[in-house]
Amino acid sequence: MREAACERNVGSMKLLLSLIARIPATRPKDRAPRWRWGVAGLLAAFAMMLVCEVASFFPAFVEWAYASGFSAWATGVLALGSGRVTFSVIEVMLALAGLWLLVPLVPSIMDIVRKRRHASNAIACGLTRTAGAAGITIALFYALWGVNYARTDLPGRVGWDDSTLSTLPRLGSREDHVELVSLCTQLVFVTNYYYEQAMGTRDAGVHSRPMTPAAELDQSIDEGYRRAAAVLGLGESFAQSRGPAKAVAASRVMSNLGIAGFYSPWTGEANYNAESPPFQRPLTIAHEKAHQRCVTSEDEANFLGFLACILSDDPYVRYSGYLFAQRQLLSELMRVDAKAARAIIELRCPGVEQDVYYGRAYWSVFRGPVQSMSLAVNNAYLRANRVEGGLLSYQMSARLLVLFSRYNDGTCVIPPE
Repeated sequence: MREAACERNVGSMKLLLSLIARIPATRPKDRAPRWRWGVAGLLAAFAMMLVCEVASFFPAFVEWAYASGFSAWATGVLALGSGRVTFSVIEVMLALAGLWLLVPLVPSIMDIVRKRRHASNAIACGLTRTAGAAGITIALFYALWGVNYARTDLPGRVGWDDSTLSTLPRLGSREDHVELVSLCTQLVFVTNYYYEQAMGTRDAGVHSRPMTPAAELDQSIDEGYRRAAAVLGLGESFAQSRGPAKAVAASRVMSNLGIAGFYSPWTGEANYNAESPPFQRPLTIAHEKAHQRCVTSEDEANFLGFLACILSDDPYVRYSGYLFAQRQLLSELMRVDAKAARAIIELRCPGVEQDVYYGRAYWSVFRGPVQSMSLAVNNAYLRANRVEGGLLSYQMSARLLVLFSRYNDGTCVIPPE
């Protein structure tokens, strides 16, 4: 038995030595991967995601302590700092982050080719480095802003009963149908009115552009938010300005990705695509400014952006808001009564129809695999944060428009002060 045990030990030693012999010798440029950094970053991200998940069971506490407390303060401070410069700070940060990730690739590849470093070592170091940075970035996202996904929805915050809207977007009752036809008709006429107010004609011959400078448009949207806060009874922090929206230098990249705007929780900035159709920009800016005010839901950001636009002092901003609402509700009517929707569309003045056509044509140019991938990533991000419907949540603001009209004497229109 001793001899058998001895043979087994010798066999085990031979196996161990053969495995060791297969391990490549250390090369001059090999380095120890920063496992602790990578694990720490991932643990930080996991911990903050867990906090957000637990917080979803206590929406009232999140509303009081986080949405109206820490997050409102943190985003305000960040916006105050980033607002002191005219360029998009997050755009610069993204460019630097890209360099930080890509620059080490060149010397690493050269070292591997020269057999001064193992490919496995370079990959391990790159993965731990990237994992740590990504983890910390995600953790900051949730700490500064992301927990707002757990707050009470807008109807709950303003005291609206939305139980009657369960049938949208598939309206079935006769009453719902008549209501939707009425709202769409009102919105078409008021959109025509503000187009003419802004452009001085019913048909400019080309797609419309604002007559006032971008800075003034931005200020008018902030004024619209001040009035929207009063209309909905929201807090004082919601009414306060969070700094100007920033035009992104790489707007063509955003167009290729199908992005009109985005909010940066790390810098508190509302960013927009400067090459997108001009009539869409005021609504886009207002949408991103809603995110500045700790609104995470896309349908709520759409609705609040609409409200800020129509309550602004600038006729072109109002036009942008009303045209957005018109298209949202006409899209819902088209699902249940295409004939009625087409008849209402015929009521548009030529200039408005020209803008709608231009908007469709502009975005269609960039359709392709890159845009599809971008939309898929955005959809996955929204669903990961428990946003019902993912990308479809952008269209769900139609429900809020109808609900608002029921608390506003049956209309989405608000006369100017």
